[in-house]
Amino acid sequence: MAGMATERIELEVGDRVVKISNPDRIYFSARGETKLDLARYYLSVSDGIVNALYHRPCMLHRFPDGVDGEKVHQKRLPHGAPPWIETVRVHFPRFNRDADELCVTHPADVIWAVQMSTVEFHPWNSRRDDVESPDEWRIDLDPMPVASYDDVRRVSVIVHELLDELGAVGYPKTSGGKGLHIYVRIFPDHGHPDVRRAAWAFAREVERRAGDLVDLTWWRKDRDPGSVFVDYNQNARDHTIASAYSVRGTPEAVVSAPLRWDEIADASPKDFTIATMPARFAGLGDLHADIDDHPYRLDQLLEWADRDERDNKIAPPDSD
Repeated sequence: MAGMATERIELEVGDRVVKISNPDRIYFSARGETKLDLARYYLSVSDGIVNALYHRPCMLHRFPDGVDGEKVHQKRLPHGAPPWIETVRVHFPRFNRDADELCVTHPADVIWAVQMSTVEFHPWNSRRDDVESPDEWRIDLDPMPVASYDDVRRVSVIVHELLDELGAVGYPKTSGGKGLHIYVRIFPDHGHPDVRRAAWAFAREVERRAGDLVDLTWWRKDRDPGSVFVDYNQNARDHTIASAYSVRGTPEAVVSAPLRWDEIADASPKDFTIATMPARFAGLGDLHADIDDHPYRLDQLLEWADRDERDNKIAPPDSD
């Protein structure tokens, strides 16, 4: 019948086929972009999103009625997965429960998750071979309400300089909001608590160099509202943030987009959406493609953490 909405289509994803139901459902109200637009976006950046998620336990943020509706935080794999979908079992000691989380190995896994109304992908910083040994250190520059993106940019310059001094290679990306994330590949020879301690020591050194621009006060309500928080707690076990190339649940369909360091000064987070990213990816490829080639050892940062705990009688607050 003329005008009838398409109920289901099939997308070829490599050697697999994924059925997308309700492809015309509006997911992003600002420009009327649909579930099918979302799937096509993830296909266009498939190498990048798979690289970001590969073999990591992954929590899904699902929006069954589009991003203006209810958000579902999904740790367990949704029911009805095809046989080729892989999972990894993770244990949650606080609740004494296990969950089989999505473990992406193929672009079709991402598109199937979109079929299940996933918009955002939030992976762990460890992989399924040893979920207790992270291989990714995450630096989250989180602006407080009065802070601007320019403030975040200024802190990112200090972060970049300090990483260079340490001999660590950082891979920046927009958060999809006013923040920036910088990822560093690390050798998986420490547990989550040590990675978090190392991230705390790094954040304290950034705070020393940034002056009033950075405030590491633990409780958000007590921080300077015009400051930037270097959120080392994103490295705690089971803390996840949106991956590179993940769409964020905003009406404008903003993407957490990898950047070159020299782009940060001029790029706006609003520049990167499911409408603009396909051409950018086609031209630049995956800016995080070689992250695995530059692992960093945390020894220096852990020495800094030991020093601060010994000399300053201070330790990072408990992640809880």
